[in-house]
Amino acid sequence: MSAAAALMALGLAGAGAVAPPPAFKPVRSDEDYGYLRNVADRTGLDPLRYIPLGGQAYLSLGGEARLRVDAIDAPHFGVDGEQPDTFALGRLLLSADVHLAPALRIYGEVGLHRDIGKRDPATPLDRNGVDAQVLFVDVAPAAGWRVRLGRQELQLNPTQRFIAVRESPNIRQSFDGVRVTHNRGAMKLDAFYLQPVTVSPGAFNDTRNRRQRFYGLYASTRLSPRQTLDVYALGFDRDRVRFGTVTGDERRTSFGARLAGTAGAFDYDTEGVVQGGRFAGRKIRAWSASAAGGYTLDQPWKPRLGLRLDLGSGDTDPTDDRLETFNPLFPKGGYFNETTLMSWGNLVSLRPSLGVTPTKGVSLEASYTLHRRMSGADAIYIQPLATLAPAGSDPSKDVGGASQLDGTWQVNRNLKLQAQLVHQEAGPAVRALGGKPVDLAVLFAQFRF
Repeated sequence: MSAAAALMALGLAGAGAVAPPPAFKPVRSDEDYGYLRNVADRTGLDPLRYIPLGGQAYLSLGGEARLRVDAIDAPHFGVDGEQPDTFALGRLLLSADVHLAPALRIYGEVGLHRDIGKRDPATPLDRNGVDAQVLFVDVAPAAGWRVRLGRQELQLNPTQRFIAVRESPNIRQSFDGVRVTHNRGAMKLDAFYLQPVTVSPGAFNDTRNRRQRFYGLYASTRLSPRQTLDVYALGFDRDRVRFGTVTGDERRTSFGARLAGTAGAFDYDTEGVVQGGRFAGRKIRAWSASAAGGYTLDQPWKPRLGLRLDLGSGDTDPTDDRLETFNPLFPKGGYFNETTLMSWGNLVSLRPSLGVTPTKGVSLEASYTLHRRMSGADAIYIQPLATLAPAGSDPSKDVGGASQLDGTWQVNRNLKLQAQLVHQEAGPAVRALGGKPVDLAVLFAQFRF
């Protein structure tokens, strides 16, 4: 038998073999189980992932059950007299993905969210009745093109600094609108016009926020197999919002770029944004920068030494005609830690870390985050961009550092456990407000199918 014939025979013999299913994606609608069409012996949950509907049509079912347990002794640094609390947040998501034809798809996901044993009233991101988390139609008018219309989640890069699915809180971030995607070789281009969804506590009553509009262009390309470059231009309009003591309409434009990749044992991820526009008759002149890197040692447990610097501009003079506070748009809630006590507005943050991987599926990390204000004349901002206290209440810049331990155990493809311990110090800027240190313990248990 020739070598070509032998390879053909091996290919035919393995045509029906069952390959391990791919890992779940942060945005579940990005998953595609069409490959199961050619798998003869479907096992495990494959019968749910691929249900033939005749011809090329098929249905995929999926879902998630997640429980988050928090124990915190001083929410918001105790500035508002908030008391220690231990509570749980639970969410259930069920999805159906119908591929009617290669060029037509309908995806829907419903969610139920509950807070359990919480002392304070539920926040808008804690509790919601049964509602449509995602519901869109995809049309592919030509090869490499996709038009998505309806309610959708948005993730444009893995870091999710400023456009995130908001995974840490109980209710994820959804948008209503249209998104056009074009893939050509190593390049991907997204154009979108969206409005964020406002969560209402009842059933099937969440609606788009008519006072906000989010739109833009986002391009990503691979410069090499180990390096990615993103460039983007984004517009964010908000009506009747407040910065300091001024209320008005915000029309903000963001221009940014991100470069990420690896070089041997080094990894890096850098991003910079400049913002312009107008707010209540004032010019917007803001910016942000992030530089993260790490070195992984070729040793047992694969130790990784990491360092990250994050900067966000603050307003240097609340009385002039310029607004210099950086707006992080739709930031990743757990980017800094799960306390929600750090935001990108008026920020200086330096974070060294040490991570290890004792065994496959288990990772541990210890870190310390230095947290200061960029400008003493601007406020201390907490997630996503809420003021802890009025601007100008105290000129101190030192907000206080945070010691942190993180652990993740990917038990199997479906089950993941995560834990975080944080001790957030109260620096002079916080103590001037009557604040105190914060201790937080968080546990996540997440089952996906």
